[in-house]
Amino acid sequence: MMLMPQSTDPTLAAKASTLPENSARQLAGSYSLRVIIFLLAHLPLALAMESLWPLATAHAVLVTLAGVRWALLGRSRLVIYTLAYIAASEVLWRMAEARVFWEYGKYALGLVALVALVSEWRRSGGRLRAFEPLMLMAALLPAVALALLDLSFDEAFDQISFNLSAYLALALAALYLWGRPVGRRTAGGLLLALLAPISGVLFLASYSTITQIGVDSFSGASSWIRSGDFGANQVSNVLSLGALAGFILLVLLPRARAARLLIALLTVGMIVQSILTFSRGGLYSLIVAGLALGMHLWRAPGARGRFLVLLALFTALVFGGIYPWLDDLSTGAVTARFQDLDTTGRLELAQADLLAFEENRLLGTGVGGSMPYHEYLLGDSIGTHTEYTRLLAEHGLFGVLIIALMGWMLLKRYVRTQPGLARGISAAMAVWSLSIMAHSATRIVAISLAFALALVDWQVDAEEPPAAPREVAPRVGMQRVGLQRTKRR
Repeated sequence: MMLMPQSTDPTLAAKASTLPENSARQLAGSYSLRVIIFLLAHLPLALAMESLWPLATAHAVLVTLAGVRWALLGRSRLVIYTLAYIAASEVLWRMAEARVFWEYGKYALGLVALVALVSEWRRSGGRLRAFEPLMLMAALLPAVALALLDLSFDEAFDQISFNLSAYLALALAALYLWGRPVGRRTAGGLLLALLAPISGVLFLASYSTITQIGVDSFSGASSWIRSGDFGANQVSNVLSLGALAGFILLVLLPRARAARLLIALLTVGMIVQSILTFSRGGLYSLIVAGLALGMHLWRAPGARGRFLVLLALFTALVFGGIYPWLDDLSTGAVTARFQDLDTTGRLELAQADLLAFEENRLLGTGVGGSMPYHEYLLGDSIGTHTEYTRLLAEHGLFGVLIIALMGWMLLKRYVRTQPGLARGISAAMAVWSLSIMAHSATRIVAISLAFALALVDWQVDAEEPPAAPREVAPRVGMQRVGLQRTKRR
């Protein structure tokens, strides 16, 4: 599962300044090797999970149990890594058909965050960092009550879980991460915990693309085959988050060249596969989040230089070589797809939501109550894809309050975050989550985590204080749980 290095590159840089040149190189090489092993291990692991659902199920359960254990022990760094790992693994579990319920990732993330909160509150005397996430949850309750009154219990539960479990995960993760200092060491581990499972998603999607290329056709619609025989929307979105995490890692880590090369290759691969899914939203969200990151690096000379170099290299590689090759391979279908401005029904769904809001302005229709309006205007009870109009339709004026609260939470933490790379990471995570909600609602828990990560007190421009002895991660953290205790076919 997760390989937790004793030290990431920023700490490595500090140590290297006091070590002989040979020792510094050995330290960098050791870190690179562990990162490479950790990332590459998730490629065969993903294939084994897809081939053997009990392995995928065991992986999902063991990850959650490991997170709960570390939460009870107060090992905050490992808890943060686990939250990221769960969010990145959700789509992988779904692709591998793990025998867990559909929204398992959201509840697993919420459970780990809740246990960590309770454990921390007991140690600190019950101190809360913020009340806004609790206010957000309270604002959801009127629509929940309406759903319970208007629908059967089973139908109401399904609608509430489908539409609101992401907010439960978001609120609990936000309570835990709000203003929490995260230095370079933890930031590096967190981003690697995001990147590794998404590398597995990339491998499955690429494997499906290569092995089924003879039966695949580049039509104008999103591709199930090129998404690993799974929903293109979710795969494209999570690949875009993986590419964003990879890009931030490349800016954050100045050394470990071998690890950086692998991270760069995975990042390019995620961009390419996101394009091949023909689901456009993930790529668009990646672009706007990347721009948000870059705009904040002008006040960080070192990070700014690395960002500009990386941006130039990626642009030249993707648009100078890869994109023309993909367009030729698809006989122009790639260009046609991304030039197509059709919203694939999202605009009509949003209009139906606004009609529902106009007729139910005070309390809304209740959770799930917008579906009849979708059927009335579109002839089918399709689930909404634009979260903001769903909030208006099903929560009424409380939906307006929810949107305002989310904006206030992000703005409040943004202005308190150190300018430069730290504020850039917060802005990138906020923009990514908000943009995904605009075209994909809250289908995946990665949206909740990215929103919560925008509330972190990133301290990536300073050396992280040393961890307490009980929080020092072992050389192979959860790998013992996730890899050594499972068998592969």
